[in-house]
Amino acid sequence: MPPSKGTQLHPNSLANLKLGGGEPRYEEPKKQRNIQVTSAGWEGFRAIARERGLSLSELIEQIGRRKITLTDAEEQSRKQPTANLSGMVRL
Repeated sequence: MPPSKGTQLHPNSLANLKLGGGEPRYEEPKKQRNIQVTSAGWEGFRAIARERGLSLSELIEQIGRRKITLTDAEEQSRKQPTANLSGMVRL
């Protein structure tokens, strides 16, 4: 399927599909799936994939295979170390 107008085709997108006899990266070929997401969510997802040098397809694949773990932003902020003020000197 050709990319939609305005979308870019990531070079890794087709690398995992069995096209023209190419070997798939995984033990099974990928299948086309459909998802529904807001525009903001989609753009955020694209940014994450771009930051990691992955296609959206591969990002989803790696999350599903637990090669990439997800952390809730709220949970992450609770785990940030807090300043230890007990050693401060009073003037």
